[in-house]
Amino acid sequence: MTTHPTSRIPSRADSFDVERIRTIRLIAEHAENGWFVGDDELAVAWTGAGTITANGLVTARPDEPVAEFDRLLSRLGDDQRVRVAQVGATPTAEQARWAADRGYEGSAVLPTMSTGLLDEIAAPPVTRAVRPAERSHIAGIQQCMATAFGLTDVAGTAPFANDAVLARPEVSAFVVTDDDGQVVSTGMSVQTSPTIVGLYAIGTLPDHQRNGHGAAITWALMHAAREQGAEVAYLQASDEGARVYERLGFETVTTRTYCF
Repeated sequence: MTTHPTSRIPSRADSFDVERIRTIRLIAEHAENGWFVGDDELAVAWTGAGTITANGLVTARPDEPVAEFDRLLSRLGDDQRVRVAQVGATPTAEQARWAADRGYEGSAVLPTMSTGLLDEIAAPPVTRAVRPAERSHIAGIQQCMATAFGLTDVAGTAPFANDAVLARPEVSAFVVTDDDGQVVSTGMSVQTSPTIVGLYAIGTLPDHQRNGHGAAITWALMHAAREQGAEVAYLQASDEGARVYERLGFETVTTRTYCF
């Protein structure tokens, strides 16, 4: 395995947070009933996605004063309410008190992983072909994502997999299908910067896991982004997914805390 030079990974983790906010904005602006208020460093959004990572208040500045949170939230309409705040690796004491005062009782910490793309690694072995997603795959992508991520409502995946989003030039998506044409693995990337690409929504149906599909999808996204000039890729990973990404050269560069 080729090790990607860590010198190609931005030294400031908030570089990825800016790109993540831009991605949330793209998703929100193309989602049914979606909305976005703010800018690239502090925003609040609703995409309708069924995950805490795609909605809520999000900041690229880890030590953002909560007065700025409140100032931004004061701009929302009566029908714009969120129940999650995305902050840095560790909430400041002020941010923790703010979250508690708003009734946020839960929290989750997810790693942000990254790798350089200048030196491409060999494609992992595959048991089924990886192909670019097409319009005919949209329903299958939504079902695959919902099952893979444990969502009870398929509609919660629609903001990621719809005609408007998949048609965007910043977006690439790939699928693996079975003999019947059912989507069994999927993933997408969003390149909101000339040199940085984010990988999102990589998931495989439980009965088709441990066949290398997730690694193949990830590699295809990395390869496509590299061909488009990206030098660095980032993603957020589950514990199980992290092992797959590490084999492709990713390493954890920071964590992100979600209060809800």
